[in-house]
Amino acid sequence: MGWLGSVIVIILTCILGIVWYFVHLIAQGFTSQYKDEQDFVSDQLRGLLGVEDIQPSSYRPTVEPQYLSGIVDLIETSIGGLWLAQFLYMILLLFLFFLAVDIWFIDYPFSFMFNAIIGAITVMLFAYYVTTTNSKSLTRALIQSQFSKEESFGYMYSCGFAIASLLFSLLFGMYVLMYYFNVAVWGGNMKKQEYEKVSILMIGYLMGVILGGFVYREGISIMCRSLKTASFGLIRADLNLSVGNNNISQLTRLAYMVSQQAGNTIVNFLDTGFVLLFLCCAISQIVINSPEILDSENRSAFILGPIYLICIGYLGFIICYFLKTICADQETGSFASLNVRWQVIIAAVISFIVHVSFPFSFLVDKFTLKGENTKDIDFSGKSSMHACWCYLLGLIFNVFHISIFEWFTSHGCPNVRNMGLATSDRILPMNLIFSNYLGDLYSAIPTVLMFLLITIVYSIEGFAGLLFTASGYVSLFIIYGVIFFIGSNSSDSYKLTCFAHFISDVQGKIFQIYWETKNYMIFLKATNAGTAFLVSIGIIGAQLYQYPTALNSLFLQNEGFLGLFIGFSLIFVCRGINTWGIINVAKNYFIFQPSDEAEGKLNYLKDIRIIEFTKFKYTHSILYVAYNILFVTIMTLVFGSILGHAGSVAILIGACIAVLLIQYNGLIKGTTLENSRVYNEIQDNRKDQHYLMYVSGDTYACATEESNACPLIPYLIYIFCLLISCQKHFAKAVK
Repeated sequence: MGWLGSVIVIILTCILGIVWYFVHLIAQGFTSQYKDEQDFVSDQLRGLLGVEDIQPSSYRPTVEPQYLSGIVDLIETSIGGLWLAQFLYMILLLFLFFLAVDIWFIDYPFSFMFNAIIGAITVMLFAYYVTTTNSKSLTRALIQSQFSKEESFGYMYSCGFAIASLLFSLLFGMYVLMYYFNVAVWGGNMKKQEYEKVSILMIGYLMGVILGGFVYREGISIMCRSLKTASFGLIRADLNLSVGNNNISQLTRLAYMVSQQAGNTIVNFLDTGFVLLFLCCAISQIVINSPEILDSENRSAFILGPIYLICIGYLGFIICYFLKTICADQETGSFASLNVRWQVIIAAVISFIVHVSFPFSFLVDKFTLKGENTKDIDFSGKSSMHACWCYLLGLIFNVFHISIFEWFTSHGCPNVRNMGLATSDRILPMNLIFSNYLGDLYSAIPTVLMFLLITIVYSIEGFAGLLFTASGYVSLFIIYGVIFFIGSNSSDSYKLTCFAHFISDVQGKIFQIYWETKNYMIFLKATNAGTAFLVSIGIIGAQLYQYPTALNSLFLQNEGFLGLFIGFSLIFVCRGINTWGIINVAKNYFIFQPSDEAEGKLNYLKDIRIIEFTKFKYTHSILYVAYNILFVTIMTLVFGSILGHAGSVAILIGACIAVLLIQYNGLIKGTTLENSRVYNEIQDNRKDQHYLMYVSGDTYACATEESNACPLIPYLIYIFCLLISCQKHFAKAVK
């Protein structure tokens, strides 16, 4: 009954998460009395915005609430208009993958593709609902802020918690459903051979999620980064985003707002989903090598262990939800940051209690991992408490890591402030040189800590311990996701107040939340990067157990050295193609010139040019995603076939090490430049004019942080899925 109890908990928690999201969606105010979003926003803002709140300007529209709601409606329509194109691109990508890869390199092409289609549909549903929630929440934070910062902060927290609930409920719910479906249809007696097929099919589900993510995440990412990069050339500071600025066309400002809305939440939340499913598939891969686990009646409980732990943690994090504003607003500048810190502390304590009280012996008390024609790795003398220690070490190191990342990149750090002041004083190269220095220096500390963690965990529980550690490392992702959403939503809402050029107490409250929470948005990104590396090393261990390749002799062969080089090269070329795509899309940004039409008039906002422009730029961006997918697929299949299993494992090792180094360096360098720009804006606003020097720094930040660091997670997982799914074909080709 033990395994059945864990499955029931998972199912009920996933249902709770989905219900929580839709209850929140209904509670946002989408009632039938409003014909559309524009009417709702106009009605809600009518009492909020008065003539005394509007900054005087010759461009001020006649009816401010209707004008502002028109802007919001146009932004939402522009983003929502991409849905059909994204769906068609996803269908095309799945079809091409089936023709070019699935039927030639994978042993179970049709069942593998069926799982991939389910995974792609899951991503499509999540992307649709997140985009809807994100766009609807653009003005709700402003409406709530008329009461207090607590109301606005609490509303954004509720949105973030609802999206995080939908993320794990939808992805995990479908994963569990497909797992039991594959076991029932293809599992047979669940011996090693049958279960190996089931584990490959679950990688098929992850492959579908990644392929869908290329369309719904990567296309949006390149489009939004290019729009931001080009727009910064004219929008020198947030206050210059307003309609009264004659240097910028209306279309440019709308494109900038579209890039803000579309590119923040969906990108980083999907990265989290990729990492979580990657962890689940890695555990399915490593248990193939343990006869004790495969023969145990608690086999499913062990395989679904990370999902079970996250579900139990989610029930505990509901406590965090009711304590979201534990620190009341005392009109201080640290209201939001205090609540964020308390959220992390409370969540860490809850996660600690869950890990300590979790009955690890209930899974499999003792087990061995036996490789093919290699020395057996025996853990029979280890107690189940070692798994618990691995979980706790992952949790503790995660808290240390995010604290280091936050301090090294926040605008409270003296080096970040100095960088901002240097660029403000017209020292053009200083921001680039300084950011490279900080990225190289500060990324060394979390990298050393990560390798220290791996060394400790491997000595305790081997490669299996790395997967237990990854579960603990990512256990706070729900709270980090909430914090990220608060920073993203407050940023978008603040820029909307600048767009509408009204200065009021509302704008001040939103800016304070944005200023404080922006530092903590790196929590989610750093956690995704670290977890992906831990899972990568664990799944490499599963490959070493499963095939006759010893780790200590891997690089004594030519295949090992060449594979390591290929793995490094794949990741660096992926980064280069992303950066190349952003530069080219930004160079063709043809709306720099101001419009001759009357700025700010309502009939001008009804122009559909921004909608068509967004579709065109998305199509342009998806072309570079196709270049990347094509390059990675061809190189992986060619060299996998040539080098065989030993070379494939070396490719995995090279790729995961390259991703760790690039991501940590890129996150620190890019986030430092972003936060120094925010600090610099405040300094510049105290002077007679706005300087142009920091524009290049923020443009560089867009390319560094988003193009070099974040997009590497889906490509890394794609390489792993491709090599593992085709491993038998590679082995046959070498023979």
